[in-house]
Amino acid sequence: MIPGDLKDLTIEGVISVIAPRAPLVPMVFDSPHSGLDMPQDFHPAVTVERVRVAADTHVDDLFESAPAIGAPLLKAHFPRSFLDVNRSLRDMDTQLVSGEWPHPTRESGTAKRGMGLMWRFAWGNEPMYAAPMSVAEAEARIGKYWQPYHHHLAMLLNAVYARFGKVYHINCHSMTAVGHEISSDPPGTVRADICLGDLHGASSSQEFVALIAETLKAEGLDVALNRPFRGAELVTAYSNPAHGRHSVQFEINRKLYMDEATRERSPGYEKLKDVFARMNRVLADYAIRS
Repeated sequence: MIPGDLKDLTIEGVISVIAPRAPLVPMVFDSPHSGLDMPQDFHPAVTVERVRVAADTHVDDLFESAPAIGAPLLKAHFPRSFLDVNRSLRDMDTQLVSGEWPHPTRESGTAKRGMGLMWRFAWGNEPMYAAPMSVAEAEARIGKYWQPYHHHLAMLLNAVYARFGKVYHINCHSMTAVGHEISSDPPGTVRADICLGDLHGASSSQEFVALIAETLKAEGLDVALNRPFRGAELVTAYSNPAHGRHSVQFEINRKLYMDEATRERSPGYEKLKDVFARMNRVLADYAIRS
């Protein structure tokens, strides 16, 4: 079952879990990229602002209604570009380390673009580091940040699944308003308000994904499916809809709630937050009944 005191699951500067404030429902939310804290063992060659430009700023707050409907919310505190928990360990960019990387890797489009497990670029073609890091430093980063995040998410999902025999996982993100120089879609591509990624039908039931889309469309939002994001590691690793484990990557267009240059909240922020609160209640009702 869910641990009684989720404060025990907090690792300072790494992760925290916001406990449900209502009776538990078969849902888990996580925000892996909203962290802004700069780790003491991080020494980039760029400014703090450049490190944080890739962050899903405010996404953890936009989904703070999750605990109110009975779902735990896991969030990372460190920057995405420092260590991206939504990447496989095999997405390590070996150009970042001096010496031979002793662990398995794969042909990775994200690593090629400098957006792998650890980012080679802060943004565009701006190098994140002045020199390669040691293998030991990279391994320590994985052990301190990647592994605890995945351990805690798996624990939450498994606890909910053990209780209900099913679990619905919302993996929360934001995206730039248009495609950019290191994105998978062409630079300048205008993006929808919301992108739902379900690995082209492999990570969730179609009914659940359709419910999310229909609920948001009724709120006046434009919703795309798997365009430009189909889902990444946190959806791939923990989904198995045939066995009642459903995961959806949920991407919010930043133009809806903040100034992308300053990251300040826009006038539409609270309205959008209310939309997600209403959506979460609909999804919780569905998760209980399904």
